Amino acid sequence: MRERTQEIVTTILESAGYGVECADEPFDLSAVGDRDCYVVLISDDADEIGNFDGRRFRIRQGEEIGECQKILVTFDAGARAENCTIWGEEEIARYAGEAALARIFGRTFSLGKSAKTSLPGNAMSMGGILHLPVRVSDRNAISISGTRGEAHCRFVPYWCCHCTSSGSQTVFSRRVSFDADRWGGLNAINGSKMEMKLSDAINSTMPEDCEVLQPKIAKEEAENQTVNDLITELTQKVRFRKEEGDAIFYQEETLKPDRRNISTEITLVYVPVWEIEGKNRIVEVNAYTGEILAMPMDEGVEIF
Repeated sequence: MRERTQEIVTTILESAGYGVECADEPFDLSAVGDRDCYVVLISDDADEIGNFDGRRFRIRQGEEIGECQKILVTFDAGARAENCTIWGEEEIARYAGEAALARIFGRTFSLGKSAKTSLPGNAMSMGGILHLPVRVSDRNAISISGTRGEAHCRFVPYWCCHCTSSGSQTVFSRRVSFDADRWGGLNAINGSKMEMKLSDAINSTMPEDCEVLQPKIAKEEAENQTVNDLITELTQKVRFRKEEGDAIFYQEETLKPDRRNISTEITLVYVPVWEIEGKNRIVEVNAYTGEILAMPMDEGVEIF
């Protein structure tokens, strides 16, 4: 399969105007263009990917020395490579189609044409951004929305939050634990929430003609809200019975975790959303879960 994939990737890169050559370890292909160059690894092996991701590759062209960008072609949905552009099944299918059309019409296409909007640095890596994959097609999204119209792809920023708590309190010999491990996503525009783990995200180039929205909620605000939500979730009211002589009475204590025992990891992850624009309304459908959004991204979007 690696050899077949290598042939297809070679065709894609050549159609994009690059001179492609096969290479030995630690990568499979090198692609040199007029202004940039790529090295390509085709692998699902974690050790091989880690070695490739951690290395830098340079090329000398005349008197100039430039750094090569890295493309990882992998069909392992859980593969991570922070310093590479990742091509999976979706990217290979899209680029292979573009390469076929380019050959039919005798033209080249650009690997760089993707998102319309500039991205925050911590979300972008070598031409790709960290995002949830598109699992719902535009046709299915239109069907889910219950309206007829064109579907446009938008990538919405979410703060992917991993929050852990530890510690306990003991009152009148009763111990209350505050151990917890929580994942979740906070919409960086309107504050809505969705279930999300960082392992769900992939780092790859964006589909053509998509729009990438900018976050409005700061990372610090998202972190504070996440911690406060966890404290609220773990807070317990405990009722104790006490006897003093012939009297019996009850005492209630509110126990909550110490904020110092809570740690957080916050990462910006983009969620694909289909915006379906009909004659009288606009409906937004999460392209990862297939759910209609409960809150619109912009004014004028109606949710039914």
